[in-house]
Amino acid sequence: MTKRVLITGGSSGVGKSLVEHLSGEFEVITFARRLHQLESHFSNNEHVHYIEQDLSDLQNLSGVIQRINAEHGPISYLINNAAINEKSSLMNLNSDNLRRSFSINTIAPILIIRSLIDKMSIQNFGRIINITSGASIDCPTNSAPYNSSKAALNAATVTMAKEVSGKNIKINLMSPGPVRSEMAPKAPLNPEVCHPTVDYLLSIDADGPTGRFFWLGKEIPLHPNLQGLDWASGVATDRFDRILTDE
Repeated sequence: MTKRVLITGGSSGVGKSLVEHLSGEFEVITFARRLHQLESHFSNNEHVHYIEQDLSDLQNLSGVIQRINAEHGPISYLINNAAINEKSSLMNLNSDNLRRSFSINTIAPILIIRSLIDKMSIQNFGRIINITSGASIDCPTNSAPYNSSKAALNAATVTMAKEVSGKNIKINLMSPGPVRSEMAPKAPLNPEVCHPTVDYLLSIDADGPTGRFFWLGKEIPLHPNLQGLDWASGVATDRFDRILTDE
C-alpha cells in the first residue's frame, strides 16, 4: 500500500521542511496559497504533488480533498500545518483578524479531518498530526488571535481523538518548538528539530497515544491533574484548594 501524506502549508517554514523530509518515504501531497513557492521548491521532486489552495476559503476545502482522493487515492496520513499569526492584543483586536485566524488555524484543520476520516475508518487506519504551539498554553501577549485559535485546535483534537477511539486512528498535537519560519524569523532552532517527533507520531502502532500534546521529543501535559474532580456531579475532593468556606 502506498504511504500517502497530506501536508498543508508546504510553501515555507515547518511545512516545507516536512515535505522535503517525508518525500523520501511517502508520496506527499501539499497545498498552500502561494503556488509559485511550491513550484520553486518541489517541481523537480517526483514524490511531491502540490496544489494552490487558500485555507481561508473554507467553502472550497471539501472539493479540494475530493480532488486529491480522486487523483492520488486515499490519504492515510495527515499533517495540518498551515497557520497564520495575526499580531494583536485582545484590547486592540480586529474582528476580521480573529475570524481569519480561527478559519485557518482551527476550522480548516477540522474540516480537512472530517473530509478524510470516513475513508480512514473504512481502512481502519489513520495517523493525524495537528501542528499547534506552546503559545496555546503559555499565552504570550500580543498574539491573542494565534493563542486562542491554537488553544481551540487543542480542544478539538482531544475531542476528535475520543470520537474515533474505537478505531486505529490516532490524532495528536505537536508543537515544533521555537523554530525559524516566516512567523518567527528570529527563533533559535531549525525546523528540522521537529522531524523525529513527527516520525514517531506517524509510525505509532494501534496501542499508541492519541489526543496528546508533543514537543521536541517530549509529551507535554495538556490538562491539569483532575483526579478527584467530577464535573458532571459538581463534586471535588479536598485536594483542590477551597476559596469559599462553608456557611
